[in-house]
Amino acid sequence: MSLNLRKLKQVILISSLCFISAGIYAAGVAKTAADAMSCDPDAGDNDNGYGSCPFLGSIYDADPVFRKDLDDALKSAGLTGLTGKQGAMNGPDSGLIPVDAGGEKWLLGSVCEQGNCGDHYLKILYIPSEHVVAGFYYNGGEEKMFGDAGDAEAKVLRSDVPEETQQAPVLAAATPADGAPANTIWTFKDNGGKSLWQVCGGQNSSCTIIASTKYYVAVLNRKSATGCAFGDFYVAARDTASWRQYDTGTCSPDAYIRKGSISNGQYLSVDIGINGVLVKQFPIGYWSMQKEFSGKRRPSWSKVKEKNQQH
Repeated sequence: MSLNLRKLKQVILISSLCFISAGIYAAGVAKTAADAMSCDPDAGDNDNGYGSCPFLGSIYDADPVFRKDLDDALKSAGLTGLTGKQGAMNGPDSGLIPVDAGGEKWLLGSVCEQGNCGDHYLKILYIPSEHVVAGFYYNGGEEKMFGDAGDAEAKVLRSDVPEETQQAPVLAAATPADGAPANTIWTFKDNGGKSLWQVCGGQNSSCTIIASTKYYVAVLNRKSATGCAFGDFYVAARDTASWRQYDTGTCSPDAYIRKGSISNGQYLSVDIGINGVLVKQFPIGYWSMQKEFSGKRRPSWSKVKEKNQQH
């Protein structure tokens, strides 16, 4: 749908329906999708993690207009059994926050399957006044864009898809002794001399790249060496061709791992949590920027933590 057509529709809707947003108080959380268009995710007077912006799930339950628009868009795309109390998207949800995509203001939110957030989730953009939905459904590497999603919307919706979504690559022609594909992170070794290729199971890899920066790559191994139901988490360092394992803070099978951010979105992070509660956060974007700059241009961790505490 073109921008001009959307604007025309908006004028018609406003004039014919006399649509007036009720607005929200600074200290309150938005109760409808229309209210959420004016919410502030960085407001400091709410402790839900999204300021005065509501969770997607709470709006789905409380706002029948939003619920119908989303369900209709999913049904039109042939996506059923995802929403509602018995739906597959029964895990943690994000806030429903205003964002810009293609020069237009949308609401952005996401929700995932309990215990499988990294591989099975739904992400949407929504304009309440126009009843327009643009969405992205991700299920174990399979992707489906639906609704009114153009290039700009698709870029926003796919932002959580790892840069390298594939499992460990198949054997290349020229390979190291253990069979790892040459010139990839899978050749990186830990202090004990084991390569990522070895700990991930070689060609039958149980590892997935979660996030990547210029200097660091975050990897989750679903087959833990110690029997942890969540899996083992590694960070590979490109500059030293090495990797190390980090404590995940949980072994719960219901834990999720996904891309996040710190310092008001300035730095990429990898977040591990349970039921919407953050358990561990690995600021690989901040670590990478520390490698990139020195002196006064080098980011300050104390300032980053201070910013994080503001929202």
